[in-house]
Amino acid sequence: AYDELIDPEPGEFDSARDDDGHGTHTSSTAAGNAAVDAEIFGVERGTISGIAPRAHVQMFKVCGISGCASSDTAAAVQAAIGDGVNVINFSISGGGNPYSDATELAFLDAYNAGIFVAASAGNAGPGADTTDHRGPWVTTVAASTAPRAFVNTIQLTADGGASMTISGTSLTAGVGPAPVVIAEDPLCGPGGDYTDEIVICKRGTYGRAEKGFNVFSAGAAGMILYNQSAAVTDVETDNHWLPTSHIQYTQGQAVLAFLSSHTNVMATITAGVTGTQQADVMASFSSRGGAGQRLGVSKPDITAPGVQILAGASPLHVDVASGPNGELFQAIAGTSMSSPHIAGSGALIKALHPSWTPGQIKSALMTTAKTAGLVKEDGTTKFDAFDAGSGRVNLNKAGDPGLTFDVTGNDYLIQEDELFRANYPSIYHPVMPGIVTLTRVARSVLSSKSTWKITTSGPSDFKITVPSTLSVLPGADKSFTVKLNATAVPLGKTRFATITFTQTDGNRVLHMPVTIVRNQAAVTLTKTCSPSNLKPGAKTKCTITATNPTFDAVTYSIKDKLPRKLELKKSSVRGARVVSNRKIAASGTLGAADPADVDASICDECSPAGYLPLSGFGVSPEEGFTDEAIANYDIGAFKFAGETYTTIGFVSNGYAVVGGGDGSDVDYLNQTFPDSAPPNNVLAPFWTDFNPAEGGELRIAILSDGPLAWAILDWEAVKEFSSTDTDSFQIWIGLNGVEDVTYTYGEMSLGDGGFVTVGAENRYGNRGANVYVDGDGTIPVAGTEILVSTTPGTMETKVITFKAKNRRSGTWTNCAKLRSDAFLGTSYSCASGRNR
Repeated sequence: AYDELIDPEPGEFDSARDDDGHGTHTSSTAAGNAAVDAEIFGVERGTISGIAPRAHVQMFKVCGISGCASSDTAAAVQAAIGDGVNVINFSISGGGNPYSDATELAFLDAYNAGIFVAASAGNAGPGADTTDHRGPWVTTVAASTAPRAFVNTIQLTADGGASMTISGTSLTAGVGPAPVVIAEDPLCGPGGDYTDEIVICKRGTYGRAEKGFNVFSAGAAGMILYNQSAAVTDVETDNHWLPTSHIQYTQGQAVLAFLSSHTNVMATITAGVTGTQQADVMASFSSRGGAGQRLGVSKPDITAPGVQILAGASPLHVDVASGPNGELFQAIAGTSMSSPHIAGSGALIKALHPSWTPGQIKSALMTTAKTAGLVKEDGTTKFDAFDAGSGRVNLNKAGDPGLTFDVTGNDYLIQEDELFRANYPSIYHPVMPGIVTLTRVARSVLSSKSTWKITTSGPSDFKITVPSTLSVLPGADKSFTVKLNATAVPLGKTRFATITFTQTDGNRVLHMPVTIVRNQAAVTLTKTCSPSNLKPGAKTKCTITATNPTFDAVTYSIKDKLPRKLELKKSSVRGARVVSNRKIAASGTLGAADPADVDASICDECSPAGYLPLSGFGVSPEEGFTDEAIANYDIGAFKFAGETYTTIGFVSNGYAVVGGGDGSDVDYLNQTFPDSAPPNNVLAPFWTDFNPAEGGELRIAILSDGPLAWAILDWEAVKEFSSTDTDSFQIWIGLNGVEDVTYTYGEMSLGDGGFVTVGAENRYGNRGANVYVDGDGTIPVAGTEILVSTTPGTMETKVITFKAKNRRSGTWTNCAKLRSDAFLGTSYSCASGRNR
């Protein structure tokens, strides 16, 4: 499909050969020959080996310089299945919606065919909920550091004998002394004149090596590249076009301060040499999981080295971002680099255990992963499961775990809505109601009976109950229960814990991370008691409310047992029956909710001001918007579909997610509204496949007109993915206490390939409206305005009230419990107080 839609760049290979060295690097990392001497810029950089050296490699080219087509990727996976491969590595983004994404579903086919699939988590970190490849059948890989680094120094001198020395990273030759200057464009875009100068460049917008090419083309002798913020902590060793040192943000600020406070500043950059760095530090770019993950598995699954990874390079490429031609090796970074470490590891385990399923291979890698010493990007804080899953791969242990936890592909389909029920080698419950009991099945891969001591660790307000021991016969399965009790965890909070399996008749130790997000269940439950501070003999009135926001009728059973410090006033009970002196109960059915309805229609002058490019107000474009990207912004309170929000998710592909979103809400394939698949709660002025990295700008700002204010999301002259056409349009969101949403349009085309959706949808994806979809309806043109309006939905509730009297002094907590056929487990809502 790519060849049919995209004209190749000059010099782009029309074959499986890669144009930028990405595929060469990943394949040589996974399965390159052992004991190979790697030379870059004429200097020996070390002896390297693939993880599974000399494993047979089959390469399928699914991307070109301008991007990838999911149909090509899916076709390549099917070809790999037909060829009988054992392992697939996919160092490419995507997979945010695994049950609808063509590539991720192709990986499910591979999983069912016995193929282990490793895929990169993405390079959008360290923000929460940025991970790609959320399919449970894929092993999703984060990136962390290894102990080897390539280092150099920057020596600054100035008039009066002042000097400063800073450590950096580099693979290039040295240069200097030479005058130091700040680039005319701090981000080092094209242009300028830097003849024989060392140029200071800020990271961002342009590629790192591309910046070097720009200043090199302008005559520069060297480059000092500093990170754009303290949150970005990785420093890289690209094959630069000129002598370069890459330094941290704080070091960059120190260099800038030295330059501003001294005259005649000169710099000497030394040649890069092999050195060391702190190992097992999460790369700041590595995409993270988060509490917004909706499926019942948490990603990433594991981490592996992905910073300054020395492996193969393509000696002939088109893009300047890959550095000068002629080099056979490079030391680059990304989760693209960590994923083949896991693919190669999977190949080794498959060679050791040919009969193991891909689920067992994943289990072995995850349960034996190293956790000690693995830290967040700050270099000190202990990692959590949202950073690195189970930990850093440990091949010294992975080949002999003793127990494995396996899941069939069919189970993943059956448990799609509640994947925490599946026999996954980690536990993640994104909507923990209070108490949930799960089952796990351990399979022995030993030749004799084994006994394991099971222990748990975690925060004091999150309790896990497991059997104290587990005995498993050779080759047999043994099930056990895991009871999770998060009743003391506040709503909206996340907790991390660990289950550890220690073999009592051997030396094996396994672990399983447990993560929960305390949230309201599918049927919500609240309880209040007021007043909570009671004088002797005083009474409090308690209210229990259960609400069904689902679109199916549900059963409910509510119970409440008063603590001994309170006396139930039986005559005050409403909506429940009195079971005993301290207990009340109610059961029944709550009817289905009526969802909010959404309408979108062309209107005349219904927007506050029509299309007003924010560039005309001096608003800077937002950085980091690539082909498939989302950024969440707090814009203040606004109303949509009967609810109040403060956050909007700004998506590169011409739409926004009300309430904010994550990687699973980003899709270049437009929908017809309504559609239950993510994204939902969508405002879509022009949903098509855009690539703002290749042209156009996205801006967001708040404009006011006296007492009234609006948040404006502006796509200005954004380039469509497969053509040179651009589109300009906006969303206006009123911040004035009433619902006020309009779309406005500047110069427009017909959408990428003619595929475009204009409309809106509610949060559940079951009500929506379309003004235009793929040739049907009226497509917006310059001057068009569209009004989005909604009708709030209704939900059935059950309310119970009663009074309770101060019976005895002291503090008390009174909890209501709810069970329903709408969710697994028991939901708790508690009220606390104090009796005088």
